[in-house]
Amino acid sequence: MTNPQNLEPRVERLEVDMIELKQLVSDLRSTVATLADIVATHEAQHEESRQLHEESRQLHEESRQRFERFVEQANQDRALMLQLIQAIAQGRNGGE
Repeated sequence: MTNPQNLEPRVERLEVDMIELKQLVSDLRSTVATLADIVATHEAQHEESRQLHEESRQLHEESRQRFERFVEQANQDRALMLQLIQAIAQGRNGGE
């Protein structure tokens, strides 16, 4: 049979190991919680960035469409001005 005096150091080491294991588990839980917070923050930032990108894309598309309408209107105005100039020139030249 094992001498109880020989078991006492083993029991003490086991108790220390259990305390250290509990501390490690606690640290691990804390680390996991921190990582979960980081992931949640990252996901929120990513979603916000995606929304901002979509808004920017929509604004760009609206600007492009407005520019195309402006160019179209400018071309129409230019054609009307050319017709007006030609009409005035014809009027000055006696309607030739």
